[in-house]
Amino acid sequence: MRAARVIYRYLTVAFIADVLVQFFLAGAAVFSAGPGTAARDSSAFDPHRANGSVVVLLALLMLIAALVSRNSRWKWVLPLLALTLLQPVLAIAGATGGLHVLNAVAILAIGSLLGYRAWRGDRQQRSEPSPAKQPDTSRAGPPG
Repeated sequence: MRAARVIYRYLTVAFIADVLVQFFLAGAAVFSAGPGTAARDSSAFDPHRANGSVVVLLALLMLIAALVSRNSRWKWVLPLLALTLLQPVLAIAGATGGLHVLNAVAILAIGSLLGYRAWRGDRQQRSEPSPAKQPDTSRAGPPG
C-alpha cells in the first residue's frame, strides 16, 4: 500500500502537468487555426485532442492507485475521472461548448487539490510521531 501511495503522489504531479500542457495546446491551436475555420475542423487542435486521452489515462491510473492504497482519496478521484470523460462531449456540444473550458478549470482545481493533499498529507504523516512511541499519560495518577 505504501508503494501505491507513492505512485499516486507522482501521478498527481503528472496529471497537473499534463492538464497545463492541455491548456497550452488549446491556446496554441486557437491562435494558429486559420481564420473562419471551426475548431472541430482545424488540424491545429489534433495535439490537444490526442493529449486529452493521456489526461483521461492519468486520471484512471490515479483512481487505481487510490483504490490500491486503501484510503479515501478515491472519493475525489472518481468525480475527477468523470469530469475528464465529460470533456470530449463538451468539446463537440456546440453552443454549450464553452462549458468545456469551465470543466477544464474544475479538472485543474480538483487535480491540484488532490496533489496538494497527497504531498502535504504524506509529509505530515512522516513528521508526526506515531502513537506507539508516545508515552501514555492518560492513566497517570497524581505525582507523588
